[in-house]
Amino acid sequence: MSDTRADLLELLESQYRGFGWEVERAEDGTLRAAGPGGVTWIGAVVVAEDLTSGDLEARLPALSRERMPKGGELCPLDLMPDPECEADLRALLDRLDIRRPHVSLYSLRAT
Repeated sequence: MSDTRADLLELLESQYRGFGWEVERAEDGTLRAAGPGGVTWIGAVVVAEDLTSGDLEARLPALSRERMPKGGELCPLDLMPDPECEADLRALLDRLDIRRPHVSLYSLRAT
């Protein structure tokens, strides 16, 4: 795991834990957080090599369609990109048309 990926994953995990949620690291490299009301949040980090590998194009739509085990609602999906590839990730999300209300893109860029 790259240092950037590990740092961003730790930041996202820390945020979820700060909310008081239980967090697990899934085998697919995502975080699964048990939020209020039984909501399962999915957190995923995106770095530049993810965008060049080609796997992300299939993985993002699948993650955005995951449903919660009990109620069947869509799991909220939080994406945390490396600031260096944020614009490319935004373009990919637009191209794949997965800008849904339950998909959030965090930005670490200074404003």
